[in-house]
Amino acid sequence: MTAPLYVTDYKQLSDIDLLSACKDGEEEAWDALVGRYERLVYTIPFRYGLTPTEVSDVFQSVWLALLRNLKTLRQPERIAAWLVTTTRRECWERRRGEKYKKEITTDLDSLVIKAKSEEPSPDEVVSTYERHEELRMAMQHLESRCRRLLNLLYFDPGIPSYSDVAASLSMPIGSIGPLRARCLKKLRKILKAPA
Repeated sequence: MTAPLYVTDYKQLSDIDLLSACKDGEEEAWDALVGRYERLVYTIPFRYGLTPTEVSDVFQSVWLALLRNLKTLRQPERIAAWLVTTTRRECWERRRGEKYKKEITTDLDSLVIKAKSEEPSPDEVVSTYERHEELRMAMQHLESRCRRLLNLLYFDPGIPSYSDVAASLSMPIGSIGPLRARCLKKLRKILKAPA
């Protein structure tokens, strides 16, 4: 048995090529596409305050909608924006259904329109997501101590105090500031380095 002459690294494909492979029924391409955008799709329902169960339902609904519409996408190069818009719609539907259960109101549509107009555009959401992904990848190149410190200071939802951070890292409180400065300098250098 010989090895295949051409093996595709789906993670390296552009969105357009990846969608094309998905249309051709290539399962690995679908896995790569979901892997590329799963964080984006998951973050939106959490921002809407949905429960973990609802978030999972929205996630599945969005990917099912893409599967159904795969062959009819008009702008495959804008798949990220399509996913943002579709995810938001799923969240709105869940919230709207929840509001109808709690109270019947004729003004609900105007509330939804108002909420839509106050949100960032899909392109802004995608741009923010891409910056976050770039930062996440750069953080992986930092040494463990810097990663842990920056995660505690900037990404921990509990917003720990300096004494909590010092205890967690087994270091004096007075060392946190200088170490943070060195770690941020390293992180900026990584982010500025050519890809």
